[in-house]
Amino acid sequence: MSLLNEENTKILHSYIPIADMIVATFGSNCEVVIHDVRNVQSSLIYIKGTVTGREIGAPTTEVILKELRRYGDDVKDMLGFTARTRDGKFLKTSTSFIRSHEGKVIGFLGINFDVTAFAMVNQIIGEFSVTHDLDQIDRTMNESYAKNIEEVFENLIENTLIDIHVPINKMSREDKIYFVNQLDEKGAFLIQGSVDRITEVLGVSKQTIYNYLEESRTET
Repeated sequence: MSLLNEENTKILHSYIPIADMIVATFGSNCEVVIHDVRNVQSSLIYIKGTVTGREIGAPTTEVILKELRRYGDDVKDMLGFTARTRDGKFLKTSTSFIRSHEGKVIGFLGINFDVTAFAMVNQIIGEFSVTHDLDQIDRTMNESYAKNIEEVFENLIENTLIDIHVPINKMSREDKIYFVNQLDEKGAFLIQGSVDRITEVLGVSKQTIYNYLEESRTET
């Protein structure tokens, strides 16, 4: 390990006492994670709590991949969002990005607080009130909190196909370029081996994928 990598690893590990403190304060409904985004395929290096059921070595989430792809080292912290998991939980989440001494994003600390019970109580109260307003619940971001990178990739493919409303076997060349563009914007190409995976999905060559990617980036 180089001195620079060792220093960055120390920076990430320095957040472990903070993670422990947060969970100790807010209890079993709270989970805190530390991710090392130098390896998005297996970025989870520390987890305290069991809200999302992940383990050490889990990948970076789709939402974070998208933010990193869009903003790079200028990415802003994401504070006080509501997320809905695939198993139906509502989470109040916050993400704070961790930077090296040179200002490069090397990881992030995330807090996930399970507010499912609060949301259900709020819904029941709302049904008996004059002002039935569940906007806070409806305006959520879906997040899978995948346990491995294959699951992340499958979710990216599935959600992108839903977005473009065209089955793979019916895609024109323009559809495929748009499909690649949408995956690119979601950060799919930050995943090692993504070109090979997308090649299999679309049934084209790797060079074709690179051509689609170059063309879509030129157009945007």
